[in-house]
Amino acid sequence: MRRYRFLVDDVATPANPDRLPVGFTRHFDPLLGEEVLDITCAACHTGELIATKGGRRVAVRIDGGQAMHAFTDMQRGSFAPTLLASLIATWSNPAKFDRFARKVIGARYPAGKDALHAALGDTVVAILRRGQNNPLRHLYPVREGFGRTDALGRIANTVFGDHLVKGNYQEAGAPVSYPYLWNIWKFDWVQYNGSVSQPLARNVGEALGVGATLRMTNTHGGPLPASERFRSSVMIPNLATIEHTLQTLQPPRWPEDLLGRIDRPLAERGRRLFERHCRDCHGPHPAGAAEQAAMAPLKREPGTVWKIEVIPLSHIGTDATAATGFLERRYDLTAAGLDRQEIDGLLRPLMQRELVRDTRYRLSAVVDGRRAAGLEADALAAELETYPLPGAGEPATVPAARFAAIAALLEADGIEAPHTAPDDPPDCNLDCQGAHLAWNVVRGRGEIDTELAMLDPAALSEGRGLNLLGLLVKRRWFEETGADARTRECLEGFGTLDLPQEIAGYKPRPLEGVWATPPFLHNGSVPNLYEMLLPPEQRSVRFPVGQRDYDSVHVGFRIDLPDDGEGFWLDTREPGNRNTGHGFTATPEMLERHHQDPRRHPLPPGVIGPLLADAERMAIIEYLKVHRDTPATPAGFQPPSCLARVAGR
Repeated sequence: MRRYRFLVDDVATPANPDRLPVGFTRHFDPLLGEEVLDITCAACHTGELIATKGGRRVAVRIDGGQAMHAFTDMQRGSFAPTLLASLIATWSNPAKFDRFARKVIGARYPAGKDALHAALGDTVVAILRRGQNNPLRHLYPVREGFGRTDALGRIANTVFGDHLVKGNYQEAGAPVSYPYLWNIWKFDWVQYNGSVSQPLARNVGEALGVGATLRMTNTHGGPLPASERFRSSVMIPNLATIEHTLQTLQPPRWPEDLLGRIDRPLAERGRRLFERHCRDCHGPHPAGAAEQAAMAPLKREPGTVWKIEVIPLSHIGTDATAATGFLERRYDLTAAGLDRQEIDGLLRPLMQRELVRDTRYRLSAVVDGRRAAGLEADALAAELETYPLPGAGEPATVPAARFAAIAALLEADGIEAPHTAPDDPPDCNLDCQGAHLAWNVVRGRGEIDTELAMLDPAALSEGRGLNLLGLLVKRRWFEETGADARTRECLEGFGTLDLPQEIAGYKPRPLEGVWATPPFLHNGSVPNLYEMLLPPEQRSVRFPVGQRDYDSVHVGFRIDLPDDGEGFWLDTREPGNRNTGHGFTATPEMLERHHQDPRRHPLPPGVIGPLLADAERMAIIEYLKVHRDTPATPAGFQPPSCLARVAGR
């Protein structure tokens, strides 16, 4: 397993007596009546760096980091094709199968040998029948290789192709690196394209994508009876346990004894450069109390919602394939019985709750802003005083009379609703908040109607399709377990609503611990942090991926080692692998014009900052080794658990 870059400890432990690789686990499957081998989040979200000290190679485990295996790669010699070939050989070779049966059946051998042989054959056939495993379909034209997978594309092909209709298989040519996980529970949006907000939605989608059972049609391809639809093997209490644990995950600390001492004066110079050139995008940007309450009402600790702005492709300039593919692919869910009426019933209450929550936040911001500016705010403050709080008790319908009253107060002050949705910059001032509030109370309900009318169950985008499926799977589980509203809120993650976001861009996540997560950019197309700060045309065109030996100077995996024949070469000239964008190449004249009037003089596409001197690059790199995102999660932090509520039902 180590050859395939899985992490295997040298010594068995009470928690892992079988020495399974990190992230592999066993559990009892009640449908099979047997224990089964499975994977969990840690398989793809645990990294390792190799340092050299005193002539010895020392492994540094990065919990929550990026894995370096090629789990989904279908090239000959990779893990999945080799496993399938081994299963076929075991089934077809009597001597080989006999050895296998003795180990599996144990004391019952040979009584269960024939049944085991049939079950193994069924498993092989089931794997071969999965259309996305068929190399003749060419669904994944860009090799994923080590440390990457086309996550959202594979999830969609699994649930909408394997589980629904073959016509839903879509080409997915945008592999992305396994993202690192510390602090993501604070983000308002996750995934590289910032498309998912709710923790349980993120985890249910992942579980469905990696093999949870889900029967969506009958044997003739028609919808199941209403009482049987969208029942799955997703273990929601287990996902709650994993998410609870994830919230205690701390970012890694640079191990100076293994990777080298920090040059503190150089790091301080790098900090000043980071504040000037990087902080605006990478933050973090904690939401204020009113906005946090609107997004995640069960988060009681201040500073635990971090606002993540998705940067448009036209600005960031990085490889567009992942972002555009997510927006352009379409899926037909009608075979599962989904129609416009059901879509409306699922989404309208959530959209209305989102509108009600956002209106309260905007109202609070306008009241605070007017008072700070010395303007009259008593009438709006009176509306705020009796406005429903976000959470399980909030209305799932829009309070029309209240919205009309707020609109009248705004109109009396000369604030009219804009005709198009206003921009929402991170520094939304009083005028900006007033425009949003007026838009919400005057045009918000109509916007919901328009958006719902555009959703066609026979042609849903990837984001909407996955969102609706997740909602239906969760609803089935909640109904069958009798979970009340408070329990649902808790399990879903701090009362966060499950509505997707679809923007052609990528999110710039906060950067604490980034030193431990090479290679860089969403598609892993830049081998180290030094090259991230170079003009894009000076970055490596091809480099090897698969070895973990660490370069603590340039901060990334070494790319100068002899080819061991077991990794792969990432070619950045291929679509999906481009290493463009995120360029520090602006001239002083460009920057001066841009700072004077950003709208009239935007930076060229892909340019985000000035051309840096080499000494400046090294200073920023030194700082990123010790950078801390604040506010930090306190050591020993234990978030509230939802499991007691589930167990008590």
